[in-house]
Amino acid sequence: MKKAVMTIKRGIALVLVTATCALSLTGCEYESFDDYLKALGIKDPMEYSDDIFEAASVEDIYVAEEDVPAQEVEQAAEEISFDIGTLESSEPEEDAAALEFSTSEPADIALEAKYKNASEADIDEDMKAARVAIGLTDDGIAKLKKQQEGLYAYEHLTDAGKTLYVEILATLNSLSKDIIVSTTSDDAIEMVFDYVMADHPEIFYVDGYQYTNYSVGDTITKISFTGNYLYDATEVAKRQAKINEAVHACLANAPASEDDYYIIKYIYEYLIANTDYDIGAADNQNICSVFINGKSVCNGYAKAAQYLLNKMGVSCTLVTGTVNTKNGKDIRHAWNLVLCNNTYYYLDVTWGDASYQTVSGESADATKLPDVNYDYLNVTTAELLRNHTISDIIRMPVCNSMTDNYYVREDEYFTSAELVLVGDLFDRRYKDDSRNVTIKCASDEIYDALFEELITNRKVFEYLQGDTSQVSYTTFEDTRTIIFWL
Repeated sequence: MKKAVMTIKRGIALVLVTATCALSLTGCEYESFDDYLKALGIKDPMEYSDDIFEAASVEDIYVAEEDVPAQEVEQAAEEISFDIGTLESSEPEEDAAALEFSTSEPADIALEAKYKNASEADIDEDMKAARVAIGLTDDGIAKLKKQQEGLYAYEHLTDAGKTLYVEILATLNSLSKDIIVSTTSDDAIEMVFDYVMADHPEIFYVDGYQYTNYSVGDTITKISFTGNYLYDATEVAKRQAKINEAVHACLANAPASEDDYYIIKYIYEYLIANTDYDIGAADNQNICSVFINGKSVCNGYAKAAQYLLNKMGVSCTLVTGTVNTKNGKDIRHAWNLVLCNNTYYYLDVTWGDASYQTVSGESADATKLPDVNYDYLNVTTAELLRNHTISDIIRMPVCNSMTDNYYVREDEYFTSAELVLVGDLFDRRYKDDSRNVTIKCASDEIYDALFEELITNRKVFEYLQGDTSQVSYTTFEDTRTIIFWL
């Protein structure tokens, strides 16, 4: 007898919550952090639960039995389903160097013995025909592998892992079911599926996968793979047309520059200006939420940034992990790794959006927060790890360059506490009619020194222009940033 059992697994996570410090400073006195935050309603913001992930559960959907053609040995097929929604997390790394990756050792090297050439597997004619129908011939696989060259996750696999990668990709692209793949390991399927989804934000219509194990006795002889498809082909086409319209509108005004920095900055700002952080947004785990509805959460922001940057020829991949906020630790989150002018940096568009900072429904005065927070535009690993932890799903490089960091490029980065440089920055911001002056400090010592001089000792008034006896400011202590509002 052949028994098929399908189970559904769902994960759980919490939405990100953050708070900023904002207060007002006058020429003679200023309020405390706590009093001001209480007045704004963000002293102790509540922690929200996110419906991205549902409570962990396992449910048997069906158990069916049917006769198997007479054979000397009974074959069993077990069908299992996984939900992509759960963002895996890892314990914080001891230091940034622990994240260094080695191209000499592919991530799936331990699974190499479990790969099996599907064309040589014991499969029937229907199984072979299903593979051929979606282009999984020797020539087709070679062509698909060529097209994936340079994609971050793809390049971290063995050659056999890359074959499985394109088999899964071809299956998902064609919305196919029960395609025999070249492995007998469910661990390989789990890893490579994650790698495919990390490289391909355009696959918005998949939220997990199913596979069927075919075994002889206790030995798995082959596995078939099926995506968990959210929509049928007609609905996918309709949504893709809408996505194309939104992408065209974005790229129509993109800078024509060979400098990747300006392209990344444009996409960062565009997404923030055209997307609201909303934990209740529909399709918030894929790009539909951003490009069709204009509302999303971290996964939507990160995948939309990846989609747009890849369209513009800037290499970008999805990164998952956890973050620490004022009200919680190890909260699941997603952001990006981006290759800017041949150097890797991290990019977190979600944390750059004021609508995320204030959190939907809060009463905080958004005018005292920057529309765009640039603290997470092209940052180093060391800076990121101040409040982010990178998961071990895909090994990430140590990013240690500040060359294309936003504050360095915009001359707002302070490597010393020289007040003459503060005065120069104020002059520049008045000349370009800016709404604020942002000071980014290279170290805690510089941050503390400038805070004491400019705020505690009120020397900021020496750089204000016009008749004013009051100035408002916002601080982000974690990222060592001070913003004065003009």
